[in-house]
Amino acid sequence: MNKEYYVILTGSKNNAGDFLIKHRAKQLFQAVRPDREIVDFNAWEYLDDEKLEIVNNSKALILMGGPALQKNMYPGIYKLRDNLDDIKVPIIMMGIGWKSMKGEWKDTYDYALSSSSLRLLNMVEGSGFLSSVRDYQTLNVLHIKGYKNILMTGCPAYYDLEHLNKGLNVSKYINKVAFSLGVSFVESKSMEKVMKGIILELQKKFKDKYFEVVFHHSLDKCNLLKYNSASEHHSKKHNKFAKWLESNNISYIDISGSAENLMNYYSNVDLHIGFRVHAHIFMNSISKYSILISEDGRAKGVEKTINGIVLNGYLYFKENNLSKILNKLFNFYDRYTPNKYINQELFENLFYETKINYNRILNSRKIIDSNFHIMEKFLKQLP
Repeated sequence: MNKEYYVILTGSKNNAGDFLIKHRAKQLFQAVRPDREIVDFNAWEYLDDEKLEIVNNSKALILMGGPALQKNMYPGIYKLRDNLDDIKVPIIMMGIGWKSMKGEWKDTYDYALSSSSLRLLNMVEGSGFLSSVRDYQTLNVLHIKGYKNILMTGCPAYYDLEHLNKGLNVSKYINKVAFSLGVSFVESKSMEKVMKGIILELQKKFKDKYFEVVFHHSLDKCNLLKYNSASEHHSKKHNKFAKWLESNNISYIDISGSAENLMNYYSNVDLHIGFRVHAHIFMNSISKYSILISEDGRAKGVEKTINGIVLNGYLYFKENNLSKILNKLFNFYDRYTPNKYINQELFENLFYETKINYNRILNSRKIIDSNFHIMEKFLKQLP
């Protein structure tokens, strides 16, 4: 290495959004910390002795992005080492988020974390450096647990350096409309019905435009199973959905596998509507028109972080033990209560935003620009 360096642990396997997090994070390091090079390891892989030596010769080990603050954060999300004391450099979090299906604020008060995960968080807190999280819910989870050395920087994916402190990029004439498909339909018939209903209505509304459904997860079974054997059901459901689109003469595209696929695609979209959080984040990062529909707590985190247009795709999600057991025993036990007004809300908001000259998108732009100063503060204080 010509320069001193950081090791980052990233979770990009297949989902286009995970690749975007890593891509944007590397751009941020290059812009704010050009004095450091970046070595990128897969978070789910064990740090063998060779990797451990690379880590221990770095300036810091940085746990990067995604919904990694989970009960089994270590060793479930970050494999690391059997003995954490083998790691001799500061361990720091960047853009980490919690994982909650309902995403309600009260759920931050008693958020379950294993003893091994708490041990990792104790090492992060004791590093002597600030860490960062992606939303205020995650910040509150950590505050309630007693961890104070945390900044709410937002996800690294919010920051397109070319669009910071610039005006709106909303097209006066909408020619291309993209609908990003969520994942809740894999386990929920009611959410599948919601998504198909929205798609059919959008097809009618934009019959004179180019309208397309976007898959962020691969339609190639081999790509999914490469990392997770449990994804076979996931793959079957996605391909079945693609067949339904074909039967209704609706175009679709698979953009999984890289940040470039996501960025190149959505850069040419005038309006995004859908369930994929990082499609919404990317569109806001380049000041374009986007409406996010929630299928879990991540969307609610986005709404608290940058405001913008976030609609409830569901009203309730069953998280009790009985519902979990029934879901495992019976594939079609539905834990979701969808929002029956979502179609009406969606089209009312489409009209309303044009009426107010895209004021909510403009406000999101201002918040992203403001939050960037916190991200800069975080990056500059790193060792």
